[in-house]
Amino acid sequence: MAHNPSENAPPRVAFLLSQTGGRSAQEFARLLAPLELTPADAGILRLLRHSEGISQQNLAKALHMHASRLVAVIDALEEGGLVVREPHATDRRLYSLKLTSKGNEVLRTIGELARQHNELMCAGLSSTERAQLESLLQKIADRQGLSPGIHPGYRDVGKAKRQRQRANSTQRTPEPN
Repeated sequence: MAHNPSENAPPRVAFLLSQTGGRSAQEFARLLAPLELTPADAGILRLLRHSEGISQQNLAKALHMHASRLVAVIDALEEGGLVVREPHATDRRLYSLKLTSKGNEVLRTIGELARQHNELMCAGLSSTERAQLESLLQKIADRQGLSPGIHPGYRDVGKAKRQRQRANSTQRTPEPN
């Protein structure tokens, strides 16, 4: 019986998706660093442009993110003058979120950076190959049930920091002899 070397080869597509996805995230974060924003911040600003007046609660749902984790992110965007909280038109318990003029300006810059990022990540591919790759990745995203335009990483925003804080608080410092 002939041996097929590919039978023993580890699955590569998932690894390559993870590897290039990780690299892509690093590059986007690097491009955003001069703006003192994270990719999560950029995504939230983009969503606010398309859903002006959305409540924090509904934004958290759209991001598949716990509402309490979103508060700190919105606080930081508000402190940076990019977002404003206003009383909700119909529910006094809620706040509506809106981009400020500075937020819209920064979002235009983010759009330029996103285009640079796309060029960087797709360098070496022809326009036909880019279209094929986009189509195949969209097929995978659809099959995985991913929400269009929503990065699944929002679920974890703030989680790593809390885990480090918990780990640091449970570590005991040895008593001096």
